[in-house]
This record gives sequence, C-alpha cells and structure tokens, in this order.
Amino acid sequence: MKKNIRTFLVSILFAITPFIANAHTGEHDHQGKQWHLMNGSQTIEANYISFTNELVYLRDVKSNAILQFPITDFSMEDQLLILRQSELSEKINRHHSQIVHLDTIKVQKISKTKAGVALAVFVLMLLSLVVYFSFSKVRKPAIVSLVCSLFIFVFIACSAEEEEVPAELVTTAPPPPPEKEDTSDTSTSDSSTTSSTTDSDSDDDSSSSTDDSSNSSLIDTIKNHFADFSGVTITNDDEYFYVNSYSWPEHGMGVGITSWQEQVPIPQNYTGNNSWVIPLNPEMADTPLSTEDHLLKGALAVAVNGVPIFNVYNNRQENAYEIGELDNWGGHFGRGDDYHYHLIPTHLEETVGTDQPLAYALDGYPVYGYTNETLDDAFGRYDSDNNYRYHATTEAPYYMPYVMGEITLDPDSTAPEDQIYPQPVQNPIRASDGFKGVNGAEVTAFTQTGTNAFSFEYTVSGTKYYINYNWDDDCKFTYTYVDENGGTSNLPTYGAISDTSQNVEVYNNVSFCQDVNLGEATYSSSDDTSSSSDSSNDTVTESTTDGYSVTSANSDFTLSSIAIDSSGALLDDYKCEEKVNGVEKSIPISWSNVPAGTDKLAISIHGYPNPSEINSYLTLWDIDASVTEIAYGGANDGDWFIGPNKDGAGLSYTSPCSPNGQTSTYYMTIYALSETPPSLLSLSTAEQLEIDYSTLIGYFDEVTIIDQVELEYIATSL
Repeated sequence: MKKNIRTFLVSILFAITPFIANAHTGEHDHQGKQWHLMNGSQTIEANYISFTNELVYLRDVKSNAILQFPITDFSMEDQLLILRQSELSEKINRHHSQIVHLDTIKVQKISKTKAGVALAVFVLMLLSLVVYFSFSKVRKPAIVSLVCSLFIFVFIACSAEEEEVPAELVTTAPPPPPEKEDTSDTSTSDSSTTSSTTDSDSDDDSSSSTDDSSNSSLIDTIKNHFADFSGVTITNDDEYFYVNSYSWPEHGMGVGITSWQEQVPIPQNYTGNNSWVIPLNPEMADTPLSTEDHLLKGALAVAVNGVPIFNVYNNRQENAYEIGELDNWGGHFGRGDDYHYHLIPTHLEETVGTDQPLAYALDGYPVYGYTNETLDDAFGRYDSDNNYRYHATTEAPYYMPYVMGEITLDPDSTAPEDQIYPQPVQNPIRASDGFKGVNGAEVTAFTQTGTNAFSFEYTVSGTKYYINYNWDDDCKFTYTYVDENGGTSNLPTYGAISDTSQNVEVYNNVSFCQDVNLGEATYSSSDDTSSSSDSSNDTVTESTTDGYSVTSANSDFTLSSIAIDSSGALLDDYKCEEKVNGVEKSIPISWSNVPAGTDKLAISIHGYPNPSEINSYLTLWDIDASVTEIAYGGANDGDWFIGPNKDGAGLSYTSPCSPNGQTSTYYMTIYALSETPPSLLSLSTAEQLEIDYSTLIGYFDEVTIIDQVELEYIATSL
C-alpha cells in the first residue's frame, strides 16, 4: 500500500511541474526598465515594445497598459537606447519570416471556457491515476479514462483561438522590410556614423531631395515665412533658395548704441547674383564648427525680413552686445555701410508669431526664438517631426555657438576671420578704414528726412550732433556734419571727416544707383555742391528762423513749422498736450508760395506704428488758398473741416506722446487742390469722424492735385 501511495505522489509531482515552472517565469515579466522623460523628473517603469513613426511604445509594468511617447520626450541616453533596440529588432525581423498582417496582428490565445474544461479534464486525469494505483480490480477502466483525458487535454491545448490585438498594438509591429534597406543604403550611406536622431532626419532630407512635389511644398513653406515683409523675395532652384533684399528693415535703426564706430546705414543690393544662398535640404556636418573661433566675418543667418545676422562676436572676438555696439533691435552698421543684426531679432515675433522661424542659418536650418525645450550645445534641438532647428537663448553667445550643418568656408579667409562661402558683398560709400569709436557717444535718433535723405543723431556729453546725408539721381552722396546749433567746429567724429577744415563731404558711386533704387526723388536740393560750413547746403530740408521747412521739388511751395527744430525733431513743448474740453492744442503750421490755380488746401499728419497700420493725428480740408498758417492750437477754430483724432473719439488733433522713450516718425503733408472734393462738403459731425488720412486721400480722385509738400519729423517721448 505504501508503495502505491509513493508512486501516486510522484505522479502528481510530475503532473504539476510545468505549472510551477510557468508561474516562476511569469514573475520576471513585471521587472521593467526605468525610463526617464526630459520634460520633468517623471520616471516610468515599463518594458520596451517598439519604435515606429517617431513614437515609442512601452508596456507599463504595473497596469499592463500600452503607453506611447514621442522619442523626443525621453532623455538623450534613453533615446540612444531606444534607437539601438529598434535597429536590433529590425535586424532580427529581417532574418525571420514572421507573418504580419497589414490590417490586424493575430496571436494564439486559449479562451476562459476552454481553460475551465482543460482544468476539469486535468482533475479527471489525476483521479484516474489514483484509481489505477489504489484499486487493482478497476485498473483497466482507469487506464481508459486516463488515456481519454490526456487526449482531450492535448486537443484543447493545441486548438488555441486567434484573437486580434487592440488597435494601439497594431502600430508596434515592425514594417515589412522589402525595399527599405536598399533605399536607405543608397541615400544615406554613412548615416550609421552620426547620432541616431540625425539618421532619421537624414532619411527625411534624402527622400525630399528626390521628390519634386516635396521640394515644391518646402519652397512654398519657406516663401511663406518671408511673406510678411515687402522688402524681401525668395527664388530657388533644385538645391538652394535665394534671399533677395536691400537689408533695410521696417523698424528703426541705431538708437541705443553706446559704442559707435562712425558708420551710418546705406541700403545694400543683396539681389540676383549677389543674394543669400541657402541649401534647401541641409545635411548635418561630421564635425560642428565653433563660432567663437570661426566665422567672425560675414553672416551666419538671414532674418525673415531680409537682414543678415552676423556672429555675436565681432572681428576683434568681443561680444558686440555686451560692449554696447548694438541698437535696440540687436543690430548696427558695418564697415560696408550695411545694417545687420548680431542677435536673433526676436522682436519680429510681433509680426510673424512665436511658432514661425525668425531666420534661416546659412547651413539651411531654421532659427526660432526663445524656448523652454532642452537644447544641445549648438542651442538647437529636433522638433516633433525630427527636423533640426536653432533657437535664441538668454545665455551668451545667445545663438549658434556651433554651426551644425555642412558649409563651405571662403578659401581666401582664415580663422578666426573666415566666413561661409558664398556670401553677398557690400557696396560701401565712404572708406571706413580710419573710422574710430567716438568716446561717450550714444546714438539717439535716426530718421528719414526725405526720399533718399536721412539724419543720424548722436549725443556726446549732453550735446547732439548730426550726420545729414542724401544721394541724388546721379548717385552723388553728400554728408553734412553739424552740431545741434548748426556749428561745424570741434565735431567728435574722429575719422569720419577726411578733411577737418570742412564739414561737408561729397562722394560719387555710380554702381550704387545701378544697384539700389528706393524711389524717385521728391525733394529739391541746392545746385551749389561746394563745401561750406552752412549746414543747409546740399540737403533736402533747410533750417530757418521760422523752424523747419521743406520745399516742393516742382515749385516754391513750402511747408514749415516752428515746433520742429533744425534736425527735424519735435520740440518738447509740443509733446503730450493736455486735453481741454476733450481737445489737444494742435501743432503750429505755416506755408508759403501756394501754386497758381489752387482753390483749396488740405493738410494731414499721419504715421505708421507698424507696417500694416496707419494712424491719423490731424486731418483738415476745405482750407481757403488765401490762408497761410494755422496757429498753435488753432486747428479747431478755422473756417474748414476737421477729421477725427487718432482714437476716432472726437474731431481734433492728437499730439505725439510715445511710451517708454520711444521715437516715432510723423508725416505732415499739405495738398494744393483745384477744389475741395465735392463728396467732402457739408458733412455732418458723425460723417466727419470717418474722414481720416486714408479716407481723405481716397477722395482726391475727384479733383486735381496741383502740388503737395511732405515734411517728415520725429518725436521722442519725454
């Protein structure tokens, strides 16, 4: 009897051994890897499943749920591990002929019902063994029962059902390998030597370079990024896109510079064969190039407004921002009289938005503004589409410590003053080799005083100095140097004037006029081109005892205001006027030499707070031709019509009162008309509120404009 019982127990032990082994194996499935996400201190314990379409699939150890994350969410160490695991999986799958259905993936699974039957059969098998060893008289039926139970058990185990995997798991299956390997080998032969994220980016680039429709879509996207600025156009061929501009921004220039090198801005012809050349499909370089030790000459990028962006380090390897060489917009004027940035112009986000590139680097990668994302050593990162981009930062050197893409260096330059090749060349007007820094100088204003005429203001020890310059249709450039009182001696220019015995210099540059044309001249200048200490010589405006005046190019029709000083700046007494009964005191205006045939006059003052907006500060019409002035505060008192103030809240004048020390430009224009447009006569007060600058000039189609004069001036807040 004891022998039978011992034999019975051994049989049971052999029967349950597979179940014990399976239970032990299952314990290891709950030991996953700790994955670290870059967007915080979050850690996930999960098992790796697959990496597909830039998404990583994991199985959570605790909940057994399927999780998915973009690969960029992981730490760089985990990203490398994921991509290595993905490469290993692809190699394994290439050597196995696993059946992968395109719509669903089938797996073998035993249902709960069959599992219950199998358990009952297993119990029956155990009972049969007990009966066989315990009762010798019924061994034959016990053997039959045992064999039948064993047959049924094996049948259930081999007839597992096929079940569809949930939808989120379908994407984890590796794609079939047929042609992918050959394509990658021919397009990116050395991708395995670069970082894993670069491999994926290279695949995207190589496919786009062979796909015409993709290239067309790419260039359309690039053109759209530059579309907000009228002074820039984009052309392209199969390999490059070309940025054409005059490097003349729609914002101010110069103001804020405290370390000035005597340059003033001139438009540059960066068009045609002299445009900026940028690759359409950039490629990562094997070795990034440091911008601290290289590329101190020329540009690293071009902003979406067509202005180039140079290295933040100047040619003396000094940080241009930290030593005060840059204006309030991050730019200054170079040795070629060219305006360019040395910082990423993040202020352009006010126009293009925060989700659009602000520039394109000359290696082909876009440049964006500030971000909270983790950046690499080049202040760049890969976006969710695995495309590389640079970013601006608040950490010196503020952008692009390294150039990540492939570039060609100018063979005629050497480090550190080498540059990316090719680059456009500037067209300087004055030889600037002898220019020096002006001690204590701060650039305080830069204004356009007429067509192709400008006034550059700088202050030294509380005294204002001006460089008034212009060029005519024959490309004669005239530079006049004066102080705020019109004086011409002891000017702190230190090299800008080649002959200190005079304050006027004249240059001729015919090639410039062939290159750049910002519009036809509308202001007259004296025919006398001789050098003189008189600051009015060869300028488009003149300073008189009656204030600031401008004369028409077509006649002697002259517009003046005693409220504007000789440099074209509004005097402090006429800024931020207080309202009395809802009306501000208007600026004093006078005029003379009204053209013959004039019946009525109209006057407007307007400005452009941004390129797409016009503000009206004063609008007057139906002024009799016999009137010669409007006294200070007299705009509301005359026998004429007046339009709305800037806010459209009343019929009056609005005085300049810019916030935060801002300098704004204003345009005062007087029109000599054959008559007042009939549609503007006898308007009600409500209707007058609709007649601003834009509406006024729209009605001039009804009459003849005999002549007009525009006086441009600036106002800086108190």
